[in-house]
Amino acid sequence: MDAVDIPFVWADVPGHAAFLLIAISYWLTNIYWLRVTAVLGLSLEIAYFSMAGGAMHAGIAWDIVFILINGYQIFWLVQERRKLHKVEDAHLLRRGVFAGFSDAQLARLVTSGSWKNLDPGTALTAQGEQVKELVLICSGNAIVKVDDTIVAQLSDGAFVGEMAFVTGNPASASVMIEQPTRAFVFEMEKLKKLVQGDESVAMAIHRVVGRDL
Repeated sequence: MDAVDIPFVWADVPGHAAFLLIAISYWLTNIYWLRVTAVLGLSLEIAYFSMAGGAMHAGIAWDIVFILINGYQIFWLVQERRKLHKVEDAHLLRRGVFAGFSDAQLARLVTSGSWKNLDPGTALTAQGEQVKELVLICSGNAIVKVDDTIVAQLSDGAFVGEMAFVTGNPASASVMIEQPTRAFVFEMEKLKKLVQGDESVAMAIHRVVGRDL
């Protein structure tokens, strides 16, 4: 049997490109580029439907709906990136324990805290008392005491108050700044509310705090 030649149809090119881009979007893990790629693929799909002819109005209408949804989400992702760029020394957080966070996750996270310069002698926690802040030491040093005995030293990248954040229990040790320290300080209640209302941030912050524990 002779092979049948399948003619190349230029009208099919946008369709192949559209389906290829949509397929690529399924592989992407960065939510921003996933949505951008999906919008490009859907736009080409509309072009394909238009060139193919026939009653494709329903498909085009749904593609427009999907584009609008993704466009809305892209807008907010861009806004969150802009917020993050305005945060002082945000690059220090990205280099440290939050290196794996997306721009959106980090932008939402920093709303529950602020940078502080801590002097030697500043008490971060007191053994047996409630902990009101989760502190991330970015540069500096602190000592940990249990019953007035030094049991550990904390330096760059260490959390203070992580046990209280996870369990809600009072501090199991006293922590005091030993040398001038730059730290990002989260208000415990604000952070807990953020975690309760944002599953993406909750998973990320629990992973980071759990690793530190």
